[in-house]
Amino acid sequence: MTYPGKQRTVLLAVREGHVDPRLLSSAIGLCRRLEADLEIQVISGNLLLPDEMEAFQAALREAGVPFSLDVKASLRRRDLVSYANAHENIAALVIDSREGWEALALDRSSDPWKHLACPLVTAASPEKKNA
Repeated sequence: MTYPGKQRTVLLAVREGHVDPRLLSSAIGLCRRLEADLEIQVISGNLLLPDEMEAFQAALREAGVPFSLDVKASLRRRDLVSYANAHENIAALVIDSREGWEALALDRSSDPWKHLACPLVTAASPEKKNA
């Protein structure tokens, strides 16, 4: 099901090994409230879809949320910000935690999130935020 009218999209960025059920529920909830499709970008070093994403996709299909999925070898914070800012249909960016994405950053002195034109939603459970 694609929503009629001006299309909105929620962008979900997932790190391999960090697929948290809260990510799924947050993304589905946002898509429903915003009447938006879901675009998923997954970081996987070997460019293969992580096993835990199979159940994730099944849950999205069951919920009736239209989605697309792209697997990337790497994805930096600034890449996500640039991508989201370049696509005006992106209504929100969902990640597991800022702390988790900071660990991947080569340059930790910058804060690309402050340049994000849409809301940033962090959805990891408290015990997984620093992982």
